[in-house]
Amino acid sequence: MSATKARRTTAPATAEQPAGRAQDAIYERIWNAIVDHSLPPGTKLTEDRLGEIFGVGRTRIRQVLFQLAHEGVVTLEPNRGAFVAQPTVRDAREIFEARRVLEWAVVARALHTLTPTGIKRLREHLRREDAARTAGDRRTLIKLSGDFHLLLGEASGNSVMSDMLRNLVSRASLIIALYEHAGASSCPPDEHTAILDAIDARNPRAPDMMRHHLEHVERSLMLRSGGSPALDLKTIFDAQASLRSGDKDANQGNQSQYDGEHDAQDRTSSVKRRRARN
Repeated sequence: MSATKARRTTAPATAEQPAGRAQDAIYERIWNAIVDHSLPPGTKLTEDRLGEIFGVGRTRIRQVLFQLAHEGVVTLEPNRGAFVAQPTVRDAREIFEARRVLEWAVVARALHTLTPTGIKRLREHLRREDAARTAGDRRTLIKLSGDFHLLLGEASGNSVMSDMLRNLVSRASLIIALYEHAGASSCPPDEHTAILDAIDARNPRAPDMMRHHLEHVERSLMLRSGGSPALDLKTIFDAQASLRSGDKDANQGNQSQYDGEHDAQDRTSSVKRRRARN
């Protein structure tokens, strides 16, 4: 994954925005705050407070929280409210242990079952991963990285193993989104390519390469026990807005500098042309 944290450029919700766009903007702001670790696992997401921050009613906030809960990023607890999902350290360890066992077998089978067409499909998929990495689109990159493993599971030709892998990859993707070090990369760009190259070459070391890859992903995570500190939601989202504003001002400053230099070059060229005519 890219070492640069992804920050989407969604605008804050306003009364002028269509309902769908406003809801999408709120969803992106909260999702980004979760995966950027501004909102740590276990943080309470209060409907009234979020409604005040984004200038919308509780119904709109509740719809966003339901959407996030459907994706497993938020948990909804009866009589308590919404919280950022909090897979335990034990959950994470057990999921990655299961993945190492299962995916070793998946790659071992793929050495014999993956066809040239399947290899081509996976290489095209890796190009999409590279594009997401270059764009700094962390959310898409996490999904595509998981999909690479699912495609290998399908190529193994064992539907039971593929179904088991789908469940494990989905749960692991949430853990990566929540526990990856901010600004770090749990999945270096060369490891998926190296695994696919080894399978394509029918290298018997390929299963061990997959196991080492998953060990590396697990080690890169910020797995720790303990509760989350009390946080002020408005402070978090104000900080996000300031960062976006700073990025915008920097871009405008760069453009102004470019315009100034361009004007100076034009004036110099104009003087030279007048001197040449004289």
